Amino acid sequence: MSTSHDTETAGALLVRPKFGGAALVCGECQKRSNGPSKLKAKEVRKLLKKELHNLPVRLRIVQCSCLGLCPRKALAVSAVADGQVLAAELRSEDEARAAAAAFARAFS
Repeated sequence: MSTSHDTETAGALLVRPKFGGAALVCGECQKRSNGPSKLKAKEVRKLLKKELHNLPVRLRIVQCSCLGLCPRKALAVSAVADGQVLAAELRSEDEARAAAAAFARAFS
């Protein structure tokens, strides 16, 4: 049962972030035996950060643990903003750039 004290405490803990969404890059995909052979999560994170810096909504680009998508020979990436959730399976840097462009179109 909730009391007004619980609401006041929860309200004191919540803050408004400076970003409007997040792009999540799975760090576990590259470690799997059937993961991508040449694509690294850190490189994809840097590429997304570079490609998505001019969006009207500021995205926080982070490397995370398993997203549960687990594509074969690929890296899982997801973006969340403006009430939308998008995901992609990346096998190359070209696909990472294409995913960044798709995220930009969706969140513009």
